[in-house]
Amino acid sequence: MEATKFIYLNGEFVPFADAKVHILAPVMKYGALVFEGICAYWSAAARQSYVFRNAEHVQRLRESMRILRFDDSHLPAKLDEIVRRTVEINEIRSDAHIRLAAWIDGAGEMDSAGPVSVACTAMARAERTIDGRFRTATISNWRRIDDRSMPPRVKTAANYSNSRLALMQARGDGYQEAILLGVDGKVSEGTAACFFMVRNGVVVTPPVTSGILESVTRATLLEVLRDVLRLPVQERPIDRTEVYVADEAFLCGSVYEITPLKSIDRIPVGKGEIGEVTRSLWNSYESHVRGETGGNRGWLTPVFGSVAAAAM
Repeated sequence: MEATKFIYLNGEFVPFADAKVHILAPVMKYGALVFEGICAYWSAAARQSYVFRNAEHVQRLRESMRILRFDDSHLPAKLDEIVRRTVEINEIRSDAHIRLAAWIDGAGEMDSAGPVSVACTAMARAERTIDGRFRTATISNWRRIDDRSMPPRVKTAANYSNSRLALMQARGDGYQEAILLGVDGKVSEGTAACFFMVRNGVVVTPPVTSGILESVTRATLLEVLRDVLRLPVQERPIDRTEVYVADEAFLCGSVYEITPLKSIDRIPVGKGEIGEVTRSLWNSYESHVRGETGGNRGWLTPVFGSVAAAAM
C-alpha cells in the first residue's frame, strides 16, 4: 500500500506526519482501540470509486464501542461521510484500503471510557487477481479467544495478539496462513479472515457463535452464494478433520476478499486447484464491488462526482 497524504483526526484532515497519539494514552497502555477495515473499489468504466458497505462497517464500529463501553456521546454523527471524504481528499482513483478507528485518548487509566478520538486513513492498493493469492494454511496450536474472556465479535486491536501469535507460528513453520480452532476444538476462523469450505456441493462456514468476527465480507458472500449463485449454504460447526476432505476452501475479509487455500497441513484441498465455486464467487463479488451488476443492493457509496453525497 502507498502512503496517504491526509488523515482525518478529530474533526480535521491533517498531514500524514501530524497524526499522532500520546504514548501514555489508554490506547497505548491498554490497547483501548476499535477499528474497521473498509475497502473502496475503482471502476474504470464509470470513472468512479465506490466504498463498499460503508454503513455496515460504521454500525459494527459503534457496536464494538458499545461492548467495550466507550463513551460515544461526542462521536461524529456522520462517520460514513468521514470515510467517503477521506478517499476523496486523498484523490485515490484506484482500489483503496480504509481504516476507521476510535480509541480512548487522554491520560486516563484502565477503566477510562473517554475521551474518544477518531481517525480515518485511506491508502491506495493495487488490484489483485484470485490466482495471485492462492495460499497454504495450517491448523494453529493457538486457540481462538472466546466470549468468556475476550469478545471475538468486537474488532479491537487487543484481540489481534491472538491472531498475530498464530500467524507468526504458521509463517515460521513454512505456511502462509493459519486457521484457529475454538475452545471446543471446532474450526473458528483465520488470523484476520473468516473460513469457508465446499464439501459435496454445499458451502459451509462456522456460525457467528464459533468465536468469529461478525464479518461484513462473510455476510456479503453468504448473500451472493444464496441469492446470486443459488448454492446451498450451511452455517454450522466444522470439525478439524472435515477441512482435510473439503473440495474447496477459502478465507474472506476486507483485506483478504476471497483468498483460496491450496492446502491445509500440507494436505491438498480438493485437487489442489482453485475450485469452480470459489472462482464463480470471486467473479460475482468483483462485479458487485465495482458496480458492474444491474443492482448493487445498496452496498456502494460513490466517492467522486455529483452523486457522491448519497449512497447508491
